[in-house]
Amino acid sequence: MTEKELFRKVIEENMINKEEIRVRVLQSANRADVIKRKEYYMRKRIIVTAAALLVVCITSFSAYMAVDAYEYNKAERFLSEIGINAGELPRGEAIEVYKDIKSERFSLPVTVSILMEKAEEIGIKNLPNDGKAIYDALLAYNRLTYTAKITSDQIRAIKAGMTYKEIIDQLGVTKDIGSGMHILQYAVDGDKIFYLSFANENDICEKSGEELLLTLVDDNQDNTDDNTFNATLVIRHNNSIRVSCPNYKHFDEIDLSITENTVIEFADGRKATIDDIQGKLRITITGEIRESYPPQGTAAKIVILNAD
Repeated sequence: MTEKELFRKVIEENMINKEEIRVRVLQSANRADVIKRKEYYMRKRIIVTAAALLVVCITSFSAYMAVDAYEYNKAERFLSEIGINAGELPRGEAIEVYKDIKSERFSLPVTVSILMEKAEEIGIKNLPNDGKAIYDALLAYNRLTYTAKITSDQIRAIKAGMTYKEIIDQLGVTKDIGSGMHILQYAVDGDKIFYLSFANENDICEKSGEELLLTLVDDNQDNTDDNTFNATLVIRHNNSIRVSCPNYKHFDEIDLSITENTVIEFADGRKATIDDIQGKLRITITGEIRESYPPQGTAAKIVILNAD
């Protein structure tokens, strides 16, 4: 073999080795690229799956919170109708007590305990240890003594053709000031009174909410003095009066003693006597209230607003 032939053979062999090396390098690069792509898609799949799970969790939690808020609002309103403040109870307990009473099971010991505690607080005594009996007593008491505070939107939502029972369920239990027939009294928007009159709860109300709004009675309170409020005379005795004041923040009715120190006058400043007291009044009390129902106090000043 000549030197020239030897040189050519060496070059050829080196070229073959280089091609093998190039192929191996390319194959390695392709495999690395495939692995990287697989890792990329795997990471992407994991991220997408995690994001989907997060969305499901957030949606489920939001739905749970919405349902919880809805149920608590119903519980709060329902319990307030028998004088129980749901805010004084653990949130979950308030909902469970509400459901227990609403279902008329009265199966939870905490339900009977809370009802009995409320009955004792307001002076209802000698009740059996029976949840339904205690609840009925509280309901009757609040229908006699409690004026529910509602909004005009709640009245507007009343549909013509509803029974009065359906309307009461919608507006809530309130004081019944009627005699012979029902006259339910509601305080509306803080400055009006709504009277709902009917003979039987199963009777049909022919008026719509918009028509009932036209019957609202103005009852705006003067909040400049905490001991002064507007009221309507309910009954007058020789030295006392009972007045109704549904929109006053401290009570909705009160028995007031009239003493020799009580100033009685007409709206124009003219002096008046107890015999002149009628209709709409602006009353200032001494500030000392005796706990009872109705509460009892002493009138410091009575202004007769609608004298002839």
